[in-house]
Amino acid sequence: MVSIAFAHHKGGTGKTTSCISISGYLALRGKKVLVIDLDPQANATSALGIDRNSMGESMYDVMIGDVKIDDAILETGVENIHLAPATLDLVGAESYLYKINNRISILKRGIESIRKYYDYILIDTPPGPGLFIINGVVASDYIIVTLDPSVFALEGIESLNTIFDDINESSGVKINPWLAILTRCNKGSLFARIRGKKDPVEGIRKGMKGFFDSVYTVPYGVEVYEAQLKGMPISHYKPKCKVGVAYKKIAEEVIKSCKNRKI
Repeated sequence: MVSIAFAHHKGGTGKTTSCISISGYLALRGKKVLVIDLDPQANATSALGIDRNSMGESMYDVMIGDVKIDDAILETGVENIHLAPATLDLVGAESYLYKINNRISILKRGIESIRKYYDYILIDTPPGPGLFIINGVVASDYIIVTLDPSVFALEGIESLNTIFDDINESSGVKINPWLAILTRCNKGSLFARIRGKKDPVEGIRKGMKGFFDSVYTVPYGVEVYEAQLKGMPISHYKPKCKVGVAYKKIAEEVIKSCKNRKI
């Protein structure tokens, strides 16, 4: 079993979309997948069709130690995908965590009992440098970093690496940023290319290659929004759209790398 966290301290970079989309394509390949929603906004929970206002145990109960993660896991409407859901209550768990020992490895210890049931555990972490993103990366074998194609993207990578280094120094846990996904990328217009204007996305890609094994781009597509409204991954809504094809390629890279024992 491989555990992968989707992480960035900035919001709006496509962490949840990437997590859910890749989980869908893994599931289509017959892989058993658990999605863990560690974000109090609970977007991954909603994106898999679960009503966050009408459930029992959630990751809040797991993180404060009231229940084992086994008791919080739900089936979803997508075959081969299970979910450990989040609710807004998760906001209140972080202040509790600061009062206990081994606070950064609660999730890592929690998933040990269920690892044998899944091929992949995908962890959707919240923005910000708090204890949830720390628990997510500490519990993961590898990290997928998502970025928006802005002028601040490379600065964000440097900040994120500083956070990872701090976690490594304080915990002794080696953090492994594996691949990066640039989300919502639009190609430059024909006229821009004729006038010789540089493609900013390509510049960001080149700048990121020193940080990651692979860098992928995913185009903008309204189909992502539509799929989320339907409560299903893009793989099960419109798999042949441009966004779907891009995420399918990334999921295939995940499977290939695991098979070849690169990760």
